[in-house]
Amino acid sequence: MKLLLLTLGFGIVSSSIPIFNMEAYISVAYATNGDRNAFVLAAVASLGQNIGKLAWYYGSRSAAGVPFMRKRMNSPKRQAQLARWQATVEGRPVLSGALNFVSAAVGFPPFFVMAVLAGTLRMNVCVFFVTGLVGRTLFFWAWLLGVGLLVH
Repeated sequence: MKLLLLTLGFGIVSSSIPIFNMEAYISVAYATNGDRNAFVLAAVASLGQNIGKLAWYYGSRSAAGVPFMRKRMNSPKRQAQLARWQATVEGRPVLSGALNFVSAAVGFPPFFVMAVLAGTLRMNVCVFFVTGLVGRTLFFWAWLLGVGLLVH
């Protein structure tokens, strides 16, 4: 239980501070832990990462109020681009969810970038969180299965 709580906390921290590498952490945790349930460890790591990404999601929702962003978005062209992308995301939750899932599962585009874009474009927070949670869980699970092949 202690390992899972530490993993959750590390996931939250690593979602925002890149020097805390989640893949390295779960690799060591999985290789040195006697109870080797890769899926549970992957799911908890993913939950921590997605909780941390919510801070970026909500932070970027209010980014339009920052003076630097207001100045950049002042032109009608930029406002039209933002409105078009927001309409695309709002009108197509399956498309935006699929892109978020792919980002979380394979890392391209980077999941950090997707968190900021999702907030800026006001993607449905439930779609963002659930697709990110599933994608990151699968990513970490596959990672741990690879680690298991090396250490077992």
